[in-house]
Amino acid sequence: MTDGLMKEEAISYFHLQSDQYAERYSVLARGDMLWDRHHAILDMLRSAGLPAGSNIVDLGCGPGLLSLDLARLGYRGVGLDGAAAMVQRSQAQAQAAGIAELWRYQVGDVEAVPLPSASFDAVISAGVIEYLPDDQGLVREAARLIKPGGRFILCVTNKYGYTVSLYPLLHRAKKIPGMVRMASAIRRLLVGGKGGAMDFGFLPRKQRPAQIRRILAENGFQLEDDRYLQFTLLPSPFCAFLSKLKLGFDANLNTLDRTWLRGLGSCYILSCRKVV
Repeated sequence: MTDGLMKEEAISYFHLQSDQYAERYSVLARGDMLWDRHHAILDMLRSAGLPAGSNIVDLGCGPGLLSLDLARLGYRGVGLDGAAAMVQRSQAQAQAAGIAELWRYQVGDVEAVPLPSASFDAVISAGVIEYLPDDQGLVREAARLIKPGGRFILCVTNKYGYTVSLYPLLHRAKKIPGMVRMASAIRRLLVGGKGGAMDFGFLPRKQRPAQIRRILAENGFQLEDDRYLQFTLLPSPFCAFLSKLKLGFDANLNTLDRTWLRGLGSCYILSCRKVV
C-alpha cells in the first residue's frame, strides 16, 4: 500500500469505526494512550501560557473530546477531520455540552486546510501524521495557519518506542484467520465494551524524533518542550491483561520520561513556538 492510499484508507476506517474509536475514551485499557496524550497536550498549553480566548485549530479532531476541555479553559477554535462521522460526533457533542458557539467542526484535509493563513494562536495535531504520505505536509500547513509567536503541539509515533518495535509482528499476526476476532474477544472479556481490537488492515508510519525536530525547525518552529508517553510492558491487545490484574506497575511507567530511558516511549509529543 502506498502512503497516499494509506491516508484514504485511514479516513475511511475512522469514518466507519468512529463508535469503536470513541469508545476507547470511556472503556479504558492499559496501553491505550488517548487520555495520557490528551492531558499532556493540556499541560503543555498551560505551560506555554496560552491566554484564554486564544483561537486554536485541532487538525484531526477525532470525536472532539479535546475541544471540550479546551473550551473549559476558555479557548475557542475549529476542529477539522477527514472522517465525516467524527465531525458529526464532535458537532453533536459540542451542542450537548453548550460549546457550539466557541467551537465549530468541519470535514477537511489536514494537508490542505481550507482556513486562512496566520489566523490561529495554536495548532494541535495528535494521532494523525502517521497516516499521511510524509511529515512535511502537515507541518507546513501548521506553519501557514499559526500566527507569529503561536504554538504548535504535535504528537507522533516514536519509531524507537519499545512497543512500536513490535507493531510489524502484530500486524502480520492479525492477518492469521480468526486472530482479530480472538484479540477482540480478549479485550471485551478483560476490559469491557463492544468495540474490541482496532484493525486498520495496514501499518501506519512511524517517526524518528530527531528527524521530526529537524522538519519543525526547517518550517520555522522552535522546540520548547517535549515528552515521551506510553511505556507499556505489553502491546495492545495483550496490555488488556494488565488492566484486569490491576497491578499498578504499568500505570506508573510514564515517569520514565524523566530518565535516560525516555526515548523508549511509543508516543512523542512536541510543543513548539513559531519564530519565523
